[in-house]
Amino acid sequence: MILRLIAAAAVVMAVASGSVTQGQASSVGEFVIEPIVIGGTFDDEGMLDEAVVLGAIPGGAVVDGPAMTDDTALDGVVRAAGVAGDCGHTGRCGCGGAPREYVVFDVLFLDRDNATNNQAILIDGTGGLNPGATVFTTRSMVPTTAPGVRLFVGRHGGNTTGWEMGYWGVYGWYGDAGASTNGSLAIPGDIGAAVPGWNAASNVRTTWSSSLNVAELNLLASEFTSGCEPGSRWPQRRCRHETEVDWIGGLFWAGLEEQAALQVSPSAGEPSTSYRVATSSNLFGGQLGLRGRRTWDRFSLEGWLKAGLGGAWLSQSAPPITSSLAPGAHYRPGRSADDTGMGFLSSMNMSMAYRFSEVWGLRLGYNVAWLSGVALAPNQWDFTDTQASGTGVRGAGGVFLHGANLGLEARW
Repeated sequence: MILRLIAAAAVVMAVASGSVTQGQASSVGEFVIEPIVIGGTFDDEGMLDEAVVLGAIPGGAVVDGPAMTDDTALDGVVRAAGVAGDCGHTGRCGCGGAPREYVVFDVLFLDRDNATNNQAILIDGTGGLNPGATVFTTRSMVPTTAPGVRLFVGRHGGNTTGWEMGYWGVYGWYGDAGASTNGSLAIPGDIGAAVPGWNAASNVRTTWSSSLNVAELNLLASEFTSGCEPGSRWPQRRCRHETEVDWIGGLFWAGLEEQAALQVSPSAGEPSTSYRVATSSNLFGGQLGLRGRRTWDRFSLEGWLKAGLGGAWLSQSAPPITSSLAPGAHYRPGRSADDTGMGFLSSMNMSMAYRFSEVWGLRLGYNVAWLSGVALAPNQWDFTDTQASGTGVRGAGGVFLHGANLGLEARW
């Protein structure tokens, strides 16, 4: 339809410029319009099935071009004019101008829960108002919001397959709890009774810190649908991705490092002694996931869900337990232990993006993640007093994360 209008417009332009001749068999004052054939010939059955293209050449001249009967043919001319390649996406828009490479960088602000075993770590001593009553437990330590980063790079191939690799981590979660009295605090269990000053302490403080690191290597199987404007002067509109779906499969590693300390001061002015534990949890496994992205001009909405299962390698260690009231005495030697198990990692994100240039965009979103099968440091405190005390690893811990992300992305 567009091409017929172009031909008709050419005829009208010819009439306006004087391409009208006086008919020989007509009376004076009558004119006969002779058809002007462009890009073909005129026979008894009408104009041949040829089309024209208005070339952007000096003088506004009309030049013959290849036959084009629909927008697909016009798209071929746009591609031949300098838009390289075939995008290979659903719909065959053929622009080749779609972003294939991407880099995503986010700053994370994540909270975590306290899913420790809730065992008592401080009780009211014999000199207290309620002897044996719990003062606080491992869950009394509430971790603070911690910062982190996420960096992913990837590429969508021409055959709708691709790859990505990335890292994300959170550093410096910290929680603590404390209590002070006039010598009426006690550490529970047989170890509290065995260590001098631990059954009649004046000041007790517990701390807990942790960090998480995750690396991923994924393959992508992608599906695209796109809105095309082949004749647009703007490359991003010749083939603008409307919807992108990535099926994700790959490998992951997750490492959780934690330290917990129970610091006891027998009386005012006395140095404190501590029961410290450090744990390390490393998960290796495979994951599957799904990511979707919807674009409207400069705005995009993106979300993903990934879940992975793998083996877990767990370890814990504790230095000797001593007392400031008996320097040099070890009431429990330093001990360590290792174990293996199964672990699970899942993550979810929803982000909005605003593209402020042809390549760069601003991102804002929210994240949820869950890590299980790990060794949490506060769970390793063992208040028994035997040869086997502190020689095992209490795994099966979990970490639930949630929080915001703010960052930049580049797509080209």
